[in-house]
Amino acid sequence: MPIKIAEAFPVVDKNDKVLYPVYSKEALHNGKLMHRSVHIFIETFGRGFVLQLKGEKSENAGKWSSAVSGHVEYGEEYEDAAIREAEEELGLEIDKDELIRVLKVDACEETNSEFVVLFTYLMNKDTESIRPNQEEVEKLLIVPLADVISDANKNVNDYSPVFIMLLDKWIDYELVEKAKGG
Repeated sequence: MPIKIAEAFPVVDKNDKVLYPVYSKEALHNGKLMHRSVHIFIETFGRGFVLQLKGEKSENAGKWSSAVSGHVEYGEEYEDAAIREAEEELGLEIDKDELIRVLKVDACEETNSEFVVLFTYLMNKDTESIRPNQEEVEKLLIVPLADVISDANKNVNDYSPVFIMLLDKWIDYELVEKAKGG
């Protein structure tokens, strides 16, 4: 029987440089150690937006959040973590060239001491290609982006704080890109 190697997560400094590994998410969060995470905003054709209701074993359990989110593991790059998390949480196989890196947020209280890189992904497959991991994902919704924005503004406590922060920053990013003609 193969030996399971424990998960390891990088502790980073204020410049997001790796210092050393720790071997539990609890050690990261209880010690308020700076570390890394990824989020993916998944859109569908027609401006559908995928939301995940975090499962009871997840950080931000019972809150709506990004379609995919998770910690970067020790020795892993942000892009690789995003691809791994998409597979683990939703059963989605995403190629690296299909991810668009949108922005990076420095570690702060709202991110729970995480440097967060936000990616977007345009899902051109039908919804049956999503196979949520029931241990991490309580529910998935695909709703119009305008509805997500409206509901997040009205019911902010139903959403994870980092999702609200990323949504605001992403909307600003999209407005700037449109103004530039991008």
